Amino acid sequence: MLILAELNDDLFIHISVNATRTNRESWGDTQYAEGLARAIRQVSGCDSAVFFRGESPEPTGKRDVVLRIIGPHLEEPVPGLPNMLWIISPPNLAPSAMLARYQAVFSASRYLVDLLRAVNIKAEYMSQATERGHFHPSRRPADAPDIPVAFVGGFAARVDRRTVLYAVEAGFDVHIWGPGWAGAVPERHIKGERLEYDRLAEVYASSRVVLNSHMSVMRRLGFMSNRSFDSIASGAYVVSDRIPGFSAPELPELVQIDDRNGLVETLSRLIDQPPLDHAARLALHGRLVAGFDFGSRAERLVRAARDLLAEGRRAAPAFRPNPTGKAKGGTAISVRLSVPAASAETQERGLIAAAEEILSLAAALEQPGGVDLLPADPAAAEGVIHPLMADLREMQALAAAPLTPEAVGRIDALVARARRLHEERTDRTSPFTPRIARRNRDSMLIRVIGNQPLWAHNPEGYSRETRKPHVMLRPRRDAVPSEPPVGVFLHLFHDDLAGTFAERLAVMDTAARIYVSTDTEAKADRIRASLPDAEVRVLPNRGRDIWPKLYGFGDAHDRHEVVLHLHGKKSTHAARLNDWLAHILDCLLGSREDVNRILSMFRTIPGLGLVTPVAFRSVMAAAHWGANRDIARELAFRMGLRGALPANDRLQFPVGSMFWGRVSAMRPLLDLKLRPEHFPPEAGQVDGTLAHAIERMLGVVCTETGHSILPVTGSRHGLHARYRKQYGSNRALREALETGEFDA
Repeated sequence: MLILAELNDDLFIHISVNATRTNRESWGDTQYAEGLARAIRQVSGCDSAVFFRGESPEPTGKRDVVLRIIGPHLEEPVPGLPNMLWIISPPNLAPSAMLARYQAVFSASRYLVDLLRAVNIKAEYMSQATERGHFHPSRRPADAPDIPVAFVGGFAARVDRRTVLYAVEAGFDVHIWGPGWAGAVPERHIKGERLEYDRLAEVYASSRVVLNSHMSVMRRLGFMSNRSFDSIASGAYVVSDRIPGFSAPELPELVQIDDRNGLVETLSRLIDQPPLDHAARLALHGRLVAGFDFGSRAERLVRAARDLLAEGRRAAPAFRPNPTGKAKGGTAISVRLSVPAASAETQERGLIAAAEEILSLAAALEQPGGVDLLPADPAAAEGVIHPLMADLREMQALAAAPLTPEAVGRIDALVARARRLHEERTDRTSPFTPRIARRNRDSMLIRVIGNQPLWAHNPEGYSRETRKPHVMLRPRRDAVPSEPPVGVFLHLFHDDLAGTFAERLAVMDTAARIYVSTDTEAKADRIRASLPDAEVRVLPNRGRDIWPKLYGFGDAHDRHEVVLHLHGKKSTHAARLNDWLAHILDCLLGSREDVNRILSMFRTIPGLGLVTPVAFRSVMAAAHWGANRDIARELAFRMGLRGALPANDRLQFPVGSMFWGRVSAMRPLLDLKLRPEHFPPEAGQVDGTLAHAIERMLGVVCTETGHSILPVTGSRHGLHARYRKQYGSNRALREALETGEFDA
């Protein structure tokens, strides 16, 4: 009877993938998971559905189990449920302690199974598979021509696709679908950027040979991707780069090659021989699905899920408080608090110290004796402002208060964030060790804390379109008197741009005082030659342009009502940004008439706080919080801002930190009086530092002080013409701002 009950037990397997809900159609893993879900639903008593990155599954009232299929990003197990993990390609980051929180681990690489077992992760081998009803020789359209050689997949710098490039270089007629191939191969080979799932099955069923080419980390760790199994199930031969530890002697149609010569020889042989007829392709399909079909994978996963439920094995929360409170006679654990505003000389060290304190407080709260909070040393020196400061301050307050259910839930979230950082820092056994450039280290650690993919993705629901509406400046001939004079704050790390700025600033037809910061006396001398009337200060090379302009010249802002912030931007990390500075200057200093119009707007529209360049095309994908929201939380606390920080789709700020501004709209930031040591030492960081957070907070503070933000282009500028708004007078523009026409 027990066996019968288990076979009809209303099991529900929630399958998650790395895709987000909004981009799920562009991820092959989505179709993979949906195919597996269909196979699970064919097992008696079972149901299944797919959920996406950043989500939690909805309880069904049945016997719920979670299966995560990964993928580049590994998320935490869902507490309170059995969690299974199927690694079909290597995650960028997966500490051993995190893997151990899963109740069952399957890997599509035999080689990886051995590595995991060596560090006491009880992994089992389960290769990738295919959906037999979808990938089938009969999917070939009746009138479809033969495709000699096909490949479906993207091309990028870190995805070398060597087998595809070798085949193209050798002169084979390779048909390619996927993004990123323009310029990498002759255009005649590119057939499209993506294929719908049905069309993919048609292409494979029409192909004689399908190439498989893996990312280097997949090759190194022994993963044969499902591209091979989908293609063979469709009746095609497959030529793949060699995958260590993978063999399928029952499938001689899957040929692994070692080098260019092997590829050319194999392709030539397969193309020269007669193509397989339909009967032969059907026989090949049958042999493939006998060992690599979703049906057998579904049955195995269902058995594992039932075993976990029977054994009562479930994932635990990050924080498990002592359920009885302080035990009588229990000894409290003492924890010395730190000053949350104190830190270290680098962002990473500050993060580590804060994470360790959060974990220490949680560990004490889990013990029968509770925690004895020892006062902080008030003499602690301040250091770099980092993303866990707000967490630490909140954790200290929670540790000092009664543990209500709401407090327990919040502590659990804080502990999970700190634990991820601690495990990334201390793990020495996991085979997944990301190689992170120094300039990306700060932002990558923030992604670890936030349980986000290490490599940049647009936030869920983010749209670039909200960054495009703007006003094209109407030329104004008459100069606008300015008393006090306009303050121009220019940071020039790249002093060779001094002449460029001298030419641009010459279009200003009003009284102005120019302040220039740089980091060496030699640069200062060269700058004075181009800008002889400027006040030049040599300041520490900290905080990019943000610290010198806002704080190195903090005293000078009090002399002005309207200011212009500029800096010598050179984006050496990305060639696509080479024209960014010219775009910004065309918007803010396009002509004498444009500057007159901007100054007239500040004079006649009291609520105007910032005039910003409309976002440059190449940076629109980054015009959101990125890795900077947690540092912004700390800044908001220090400024006494009580409102919640805006969501990504509501965030407006001067992307590139150059703008015209009203000093009163910036006052809370100026009043922070930050010092150089609050900013991390320069390491070429591209995101996730105090300077990047302040860039965004310029917009938040502007709106919090009751001012408006206006994106503009110069009168000779044609960018985003469809999103351009025009007003016949400053009065009409003022009314538009007051009614929220430019609110995100």
